[in-house]
Amino acid sequence: MMNINLLKWTQSTINQGISSFSPPADLHQSISQIEELPPFPATANRILQLASDPLADAKKLSEIIELDLILASQVIRWASSALYGFRGKISSVQDAITKVLGFDFVFNLALGLAALAPLKSPIDGIIGSKSLWVQSLASTRLMTKIALKMPADKRPPSQHILLAGLMHNIGFILLGHQFSDEYAYLTKLIQANPSLAINNIENFAFGYDHEQLGAWLMQTWDMPKPISDVAYHHHNPNYRGENYHLNLLVYLNDSLLGKIGIGDAANQLCPDSVYEELGVEQIECEQQLDDLEQELEGIKATVEVLLS
Repeated sequence: MMNINLLKWTQSTINQGISSFSPPADLHQSISQIEELPPFPATANRILQLASDPLADAKKLSEIIELDLILASQVIRWASSALYGFRGKISSVQDAITKVLGFDFVFNLALGLAALAPLKSPIDGIIGSKSLWVQSLASTRLMTKIALKMPADKRPPSQHILLAGLMHNIGFILLGHQFSDEYAYLTKLIQANPSLAINNIENFAFGYDHEQLGAWLMQTWDMPKPISDVAYHHHNPNYRGENYHLNLLVYLNDSLLGKIGIGDAANQLCPDSVYEELGVEQIECEQQLDDLEQELEGIKATVEVLLS
């Protein structure tokens, strides 16, 4: 009750300072009035189609990426960043794949970059695109490390882990792109209530949250079902439907990153049952988090390069 009263008070205070915007009682109505979402970009679609090609290799992937000069430049700059410590010269996308980043990572990174290209959302702030890219890249590294500790029969496919890490919070990007007033209002509510879970603030303010928005976009774009499932359920540790091990891995990842001030789950508790279901030890996961902290400056520097 105290938290709800706090949120009501700060919501009222924020409302008094905004004369041109009245937050909706429920975002459903605003969503229902949208005629169409941004289409899935052609480059992203070509990359996704490559996933079904049994002969897919670094050459084919690099040929697709190099059709988009901006995307190609981003991949090359990423591989050349200090985060990876490669001392040679990266002169092509194929070099980035074969010498530094690997096929799976470049596939998912390029897919994420290409998919997000048409979505124009604010860069700064706790749910801004810069913070979310830091979380996404940290997630791909932390989730991959934790997955190696999981029993083989519970471990999700590596391509799903990477893509889920990159895309699970895409709902925030869509909110900033499609609902700029609501996005700005939510940002102020989050800043005024740092002790509350962000998805609870969203539901209180709008009757909707970034999970629903993200799943809607993933389904509209016909993304793989595991990614749509995670987009919708990644703040729910009790979900036991399809792809729930992947969902629990994302939940655990976000909870751990929240402990070090990364992402949108700073106040998200992780039940013991999550560790048990995944078959991992909490102390091992926290060790992986400690190791990741040593890489954060490099990740942040790389994101700065990406968004520049």
